[in-house]
Amino acid sequence: MLIAMRRLVTALLCLAALLSCAKPGDASSPAGSAEGSSWGTYQADVTAVRVSDDPRSLVLTLALLGDADGCSRDPRITYFVEENNRIYANVVQDSRLSGVVGACPTHTSGEVTLTAPGPIDGRIVVLNQEPWKRDGENYRRCDPTFGCDPMPADHCARAWIDVAVRGIDVSRHSVGSPEGCDGTWLVMTVPFDPVPCGAEARPGCNPSVNVRRYFLRWAGQQGWATIASSTEAGCGRVLTVQPAFPRKLCADLPRP
Repeated sequence: MLIAMRRLVTALLCLAALLSCAKPGDASSPAGSAEGSSWGTYQADVTAVRVSDDPRSLVLTLALLGDADGCSRDPRITYFVEENNRIYANVVQDSRLSGVVGACPTHTSGEVTLTAPGPIDGRIVVLNQEPWKRDGENYRRCDPTFGCDPMPADHCARAWIDVAVRGIDVSRHSVGSPEGCDGTWLVMTVPFDPVPCGAEARPGCNPSVNVRRYFLRWAGQQGWATIASSTEAGCGRVLTVQPAFPRKLCADLPRP
């Protein structure tokens, strides 16, 4: 009986010792928690660009990750090059919480200064692969489809043709060849890939080029919209899809 009592007392003393060593907060943080995340570099979104008193500099307004300590620090320019009369730069920020879902739900405004070796002189500035063009004392973001310059009033101009081709599922090397255009209706041929074997033909590659004829209608600010395509001579199936398409633009066309 005495031996049993001694064993019970010893067990209780060991348990008390273990509990006294445990302190709140000693538990390890789970892997991937916000507290254990490391700092990384991420793109900082540019929301505005304005000229400064220094002709070599521009002031960039940024939307930085916000709402918590660790969301953003050190916004800066990390890449700068001048090429083809343009300035290219990347704008970044460091963040410890960017990869944590819900940790940085808002944005805060910030600024960085881009400085070139010489006067910028109104050159187009490409920031994080997005071009900006000067417009008075500020810069405006160029349209992702139509670029930085105003589009020509003539809907049949090459600039509009090129935009239309970019909207067709063909190679980026493809060029449209207009066959008829009256400003409202357009018919043109476009090769699927003008260099199917690459810049240098691969052994055994057959360099045949598949060409289709496209029929388009002017769609206002969006430019040309495709309404039909064909590999047949003449108007093909466009008159079935759009009876108003002018026959004079396509009736006598050979197979593309």
